[in-house]
Amino acid sequence: MTLKSPINGALALSLIIILTVACSRADGTESTSTADLPPAAGNSMAVTFTPEPTPTATPTPEPTPVSPGVVIADQPLDESGTLVADQVSLPGPGWLVIYRTINGEPDVVIGRQPLAAGVHEDVRVVVDTRQATEQLWAGVHIDAGAEGVFEFPGEDTPYPNEPETGFGVELRLPRPQLEVADQSVTEDGVVTLAKVEALEPTWVVIHADENGQIGPVIGRGLIGPGEHENVPVTIDWRRATPLLYAVLHEDGGENGLLEYPEGDLPILWNGQPIVYSFNATYPPEVLVYDQPVIDGTVSIERAISDGPGWLVIYNEIEGQPGFIIGTAALEDGLNEAVTVSLRQSAITPQLFARIHLDTEPGDAFNFPGQDTPVLYNGRMPVAAAFRNDAGAHAFVFDQPLGDDGTVTIDTVISPVDVWAVIYADEEGQPGAVLGQTWLPAGVNRDVVVDLTDPPAEGDLYLVLHQDLGEAEQFETPGTDTVLSNSDGRPIRIPFSLK
Repeated sequence: MTLKSPINGALALSLIIILTVACSRADGTESTSTADLPPAAGNSMAVTFTPEPTPTATPTPEPTPVSPGVVIADQPLDESGTLVADQVSLPGPGWLVIYRTINGEPDVVIGRQPLAAGVHEDVRVVVDTRQATEQLWAGVHIDAGAEGVFEFPGEDTPYPNEPETGFGVELRLPRPQLEVADQSVTEDGVVTLAKVEALEPTWVVIHADENGQIGPVIGRGLIGPGEHENVPVTIDWRRATPLLYAVLHEDGGENGLLEYPEGDLPILWNGQPIVYSFNATYPPEVLVYDQPVIDGTVSIERAISDGPGWLVIYNEIEGQPGFIIGTAALEDGLNEAVTVSLRQSAITPQLFARIHLDTEPGDAFNFPGQDTPVLYNGRMPVAAAFRNDAGAHAFVFDQPLGDDGTVTIDTVISPVDVWAVIYADEEGQPGAVLGQTWLPAGVNRDVVVDLTDPPAEGDLYLVLHQDLGEAEQFETPGTDTVLSNSDGRPIRIPFSLK
């Protein structure tokens, strides 16, 4: 009997595996890895297994943050007031906001559109066409306050560090129009506007000039929609200036009542009021108030001279202008607060003022030789009469309270030093003292009085007190008593804050 060696057995097994793999590859069938077989008994060769990798969880992707911003192109704007932004991006709920332009910078908001968080395409927003300008700005604001309520100025502020985007606008809108020619204004005080075109009921307001700016209102007229020619407007020509402004104002409050400056503001086109300036000439006129003669002088409120002229003061003889007792040179145009020195020995209680020509500017007054009185329509106008023995008086008008808690008195005229005192109203009578300002004898204009705890609106009283005690120290009651006018009544003028 023949015994098999263990080595020979192992060798035989290896040959069998090799043949099996070779046959498998030859016939195209998948071979079996030795790793899948159990080790042979008595086989000294170890078999190595590769461990399975530990599974790793797939990370959740983070969304890309949305940066706030606006993409908007130049575009036309018609009566619908609709503009379109190409794209608006918001990290959270917010607003697309459109601003008008003033001096090249974003100004007030004229349109807004609420939007949810995200990126929005072709966003439409409606703006106030009356305030639109040829350049606008678009920006994005946070909706931080009440949801869907635009609170700006307030909580709904612009996104930090996100500048507004400027874009051009072609204004395809009907435009109100105004044309006025230079003209002479007669004693009826009528100016004529050559053309006015309005889109809605509109006030045509005439303003005086104030240091090169639009000043106080001196005339107004209300017109309906449509085109109008040769529109007459009556003005207070005695308060007028050589340069006037015609301005179109809205009739936004009570119909037929001009509520400017609190309401009925100028109509805007391209962000600017519709204004037409024009020159006007007037009848020769002098505005002068009754006043005391202080240090041999009087002060004339205003005189308009057509070319260089002279302001001439006459005394009174039998109720008419008598001798010339004072002169002052006038410039071409409006002259205000003109001081005239008088020959004191010839002063009478009644005085007169006239405008004379200055036929040779630069020379001294020469009358009756050359500098004759100015004529109007071939006749000599009536001289402006005033008295110097009329006592104290004042002019104050209804007004809003000043930003710094002040009121302004137009004019205070007194033969003695006075206190201009403002009283609160107490059941239709002067109550507590709110403020006072000391004034010297003579004519005082644009007097400002600081008030303590003033009301925002309501009735006040201006009362004049003579400074009888220590100079420039207000001492009441008892010492600085109330001044009275020529008929013995105390000088007490009511006016309103509005």
